[in-house]
Amino acid sequence: MSFIEGFVIGFSMIIFIGPVFFLLLNSTLQYGVKVGTSVALGIIVSDIVCVLLCYFGFSSFLTVAEHQVWVAAIGSSILLGLGVNYLFKKATISNNVSISSKSILSFFVRGFSVNFFNPYVILVWIGVLNYGHHKFASNHSFVTYIIAVLIAIFITDMAKVLLSNKLQRFISAKRLSVFLKITGVVLILFSIRLLFFVW
Repeated sequence: MSFIEGFVIGFSMIIFIGPVFFLLLNSTLQYGVKVGTSVALGIIVSDIVCVLLCYFGFSSFLTVAEHQVWVAAIGSSILLGLGVNYLFKKATISNNVSISSKSILSFFVRGFSVNFFNPYVILVWIGVLNYGHHKFASNHSFVTYIIAVLIAIFITDMAKVLLSNKLQRFISAKRLSVFLKITGVVLILFSIRLLFFVW
């Protein structure tokens, strides 16, 4: 029961359209499944780190207003940099073979950073963990619940990657260029929104 409930909660997070969503789609559309998977792994690892921080009590440190300012400032800077990059980025559609291991690692770091330095993410995880603590009495059920949430999130992210890869063959360089510019504007707006979140 705890696994099913956790999986449903994790799956329901598909409705959240945040900066990582656009990063995931753009990375896959441009460079293929391998890079998209790297971004998805970065996202899920950052989620695991958030879970551990919340579980061991460090979430109280991150929810202090003064500390949130720094987290939001870092996250906003990352999103602003990515947004400007996408605005002026040349649209290229590559296959998985042309991407080096170093580039794949950089996409992992992007996925991790964009997700981790978003204060909304830690707040969502605080809510998810608090619900689990009140819902499940045994530690085993609680851990099963959290694992199910993480599995569901990773599955939905990989589904986005695979869907984007299927769409890749129908995307021309011109259309991708328009999509990149739209993504750039959206990420810049998200960066501004992060700053408003703490001020």
